[in-house]
Amino acid sequence: MGAAASLNPTTMPVEPGSEAISEIRVRNTGKVVDQFLLGVVGDPAAWASVEPPSLSLLPGDEGVATVRFRPPRSSDVRAGSFPFGVKVVSKEDPEGSVTEEGTLEVAPFRDLGAELIPRTARGRTDARYELAVDNRGNQTLNADLAAVDPNDNLRFRFSPPALGADPNTAVFSKLTVRPAKRFLRGVPKTHTFQAVVKPRSTPPVTVDGVMLQEPILPAWLPKAALALVALALIAGVLWLTLLKPAIKSSAKEAVAAPLATQSAQVAALAAGQKQVRDAVTKLTGSPLPTPSVSLPALVTGPGDPVHSRLPAGSVTYAPGSDKSDSGYTVPANMTLSVADILLENPQGDSGTVLVQQDGSTLLVENLDNFRDLDYHFVSPPVLTAGQHLILRVQCAAGNQTQGGQPAKPCNPSVFFTGFLKPA
Repeated sequence: MGAAASLNPTTMPVEPGSEAISEIRVRNTGKVVDQFLLGVVGDPAAWASVEPPSLSLLPGDEGVATVRFRPPRSSDVRAGSFPFGVKVVSKEDPEGSVTEEGTLEVAPFRDLGAELIPRTARGRTDARYELAVDNRGNQTLNADLAAVDPNDNLRFRFSPPALGADPNTAVFSKLTVRPAKRFLRGVPKTHTFQAVVKPRSTPPVTVDGVMLQEPILPAWLPKAALALVALALIAGVLWLTLLKPAIKSSAKEAVAAPLATQSAQVAALAAGQKQVRDAVTKLTGSPLPTPSVSLPALVTGPGDPVHSRLPAGSVTYAPGSDKSDSGYTVPANMTLSVADILLENPQGDSGTVLVQQDGSTLLVENLDNFRDLDYHFVSPPVLTAGQHLILRVQCAAGNQTQGGQPAKPCNPSVFFTGFLKPA
C-alpha cells in the first residue's frame, strides 16, 4: 500500500462568496520515502485549493494539508449539495493512491432587481408600463406583483400577475395604470405610485413610477377650432368679394361670343326670309302666307287598367259545333290595349279554343295541351271603340257522352288584362 488518508469534516456548509475549510490527513504506509500529490475532483474543484499541494513522508509518517472552498457569490453557482473528492496520489506507488469523499453544501442567496419601463408615462385614459424583474440569485424566484397608490387615485392591472424566474434570467410583466376619475380640460395631473415585487420567502422590492394624466380634450383643440372658424370666415369673404364675381365675369365672357354669333346668324336668316317674301310678293302681287306651326299632342300614358273574364258558357255542344260568348265590347270613344291573356281549362276538356278580335283570330290553342296557359304581349293587340274581344270554343266528340250519361258542358274561359284610354 502507498498511502492512507482521512478527511475532516466530510460535510461542509458554505455561503457563496465566503470560505469553507477541511483537512486531509495522509500517512505513508509504504517502506520507502514517498511524495504524495493532493487534488480535488468533482464540481467544487473549480472553487477549491489544497495547501500544500504535495506531502513528502517517511515510511509510517503522517502529514496534514488544508482544503479550501471559495464558491463565488454568483447566479452561476446554484444552491444545493455538491459531492467532491480529495485524491492522494503516491509517486512511488501510483496504484496505491486513495480518494477521500465529502459534500459541499452551497447556501442559497437572493439578489433581486426590478425596473419600471418607462419610469414616467402619460395618457388620457390609461398609461402603459413594463415591469422587468432580474433574478441575480442562485435559486428559482417565484413572486407576486402588486402596486400601491398613496392617494388611491389609480387602478392597476398586471399581465401576468405573478412571475417565475430561474437564476440569471429576467422576466417581464405588462402594467396598465388607469385613473379613477377623468377630466375634460385643464393642466395634466401627476400621480405617483409604487410597483411591488413580492418574493415568497424574502422581503419585497419596490419600484417608483409616475403617471401624467392628461385631459380628455387636448389643450390645442380650442385654438384649432378658433383657427378653423377664422379660416372659414376668410374663405367666405374671399368667395363673396373676389372669387364669385370673377367666376361670373368669366362665365359671361365665355358665352358672350357664342351668343353674339348666334344672334348674327338669326338676324341674317330673318333678313334672308324677308328678302324671299318680298321677292315673291313682287312676282305674284300677293304676300306669301305666314306658315303656322302646330305642336303635336303630348304622349300620354298607357291608360286606365282594365281586366275581365270571357267564359264559354255552361252548355253542351254537338260534335263539330262551336259556341262563342258575346265577349268584351270596347266602350265608345275608347281604345283597348290587351297586355296579358290567361287561358283556363280546369276540366281538361278536348277541342279547340280561339280568342278573336271580332272576326280576326288572335290565338288558337288545343284544349288537350293545357289546363292554364298565359300570354304576355310586348306589342299589345289594340281594339277600337265598338270592337269585341271574343272567346270561341269548338268541343270535341269525347266531351258529349260518358258511359251513357248526359254530356258534360265544355267550359274553358279567358281572363285578360289591358289598358283603356281615349281614342
